[in-house]
Amino acid sequence: MDSTCRTKTLQALNKQMDKGALVLRHKLQRPEGQWNRRQKTDLIDSLLRKYPINPTYAIKENGVLSVIDGVQRLSCVRDFVADKFALSKDMEPVNVNGEEKSLAGLKFSKLDEDTRDAILSAELQLYELTDCTEKDVREIFRRQNAGKPLNGKLLRVVHESDAFSESVYSLATHPFMDKLMTKAQRKNGTDRDLIIQTLMLIETNQDQEFVSFRTKDIDSFVAMRSNEIEPDKIKLLQNALDQFDDAYEKIKIPATSIPMILYSGYRFLEEDRPFQKLIGFVDEFLSAYDANEEYKQYVQSGTSSAENVRGRLNYWKNMIQTA
Repeated sequence: MDSTCRTKTLQALNKQMDKGALVLRHKLQRPEGQWNRRQKTDLIDSLLRKYPINPTYAIKENGVLSVIDGVQRLSCVRDFVADKFALSKDMEPVNVNGEEKSLAGLKFSKLDEDTRDAILSAELQLYELTDCTEKDVREIFRRQNAGKPLNGKLLRVVHESDAFSESVYSLATHPFMDKLMTKAQRKNGTDRDLIIQTLMLIETNQDQEFVSFRTKDIDSFVAMRSNEIEPDKIKLLQNALDQFDDAYEKIKIPATSIPMILYSGYRFLEEDRPFQKLIGFVDEFLSAYDANEEYKQYVQSGTSSAENVRGRLNYWKNMIQTA
């Protein structure tokens, strides 16, 4: 593996992103949009004050750089230059070319020319990593995040196979997941875990059971089974997400029930049942949820235990059998 550190202006980085030569989608990275306005403002402020900023790391393959550390930073500067957000109203004045300026509450287009030029000419370091094995990429990611407050859900990716990570990433970033997830759940990796849990249910059969959603059991499933899930199963789950997305403009489902409902969608398509009938079951389930004592016994405490996951799964399996 080789690495080259390049210092680039924001203007140059934006041009690379516009051309698709620098991409912010990678299976090991959280999607964009994790930062709040304060965090975004701090980055722009740091650039103008020339505060040190951590380097960005990207894997270079076939002439394209895929960012594995720095997605939030790069998407922030891209979006600010594109006028997609304004700086915080409590941002302190900053010195630009010897003149103290108040930028609080302003978008990029509302800044004076000197300040815009100062931002576009600000520099970030970008490490371009070439000739990397998959093991290299995961180890770099692990070490870069070793001192950061990433939880077990987010660090679990270092144990996944390449194909599994690609599949989980594509499913977790499906438009229907946007309707299910809050920003906080996106940020802490709940979206990935719910997809993995759904795959665990799909892989459960008479010979093997993956119904414990405790951390160590999810880790074990990822380490031992991630290479064995058939592409056709991933595609069928993707189709189920498509069907749900078409059916709902807005929907709110308790996180403990999302894997069961996605699993049911998979099963309906696998068995060629009318999907609209499942939508009716889901609607009925959600409208009566608070009074559903039969089901709620499995979501009161210890929701990740095998007993409670199995109870929720059997509830939905019984529903499928009666469809």
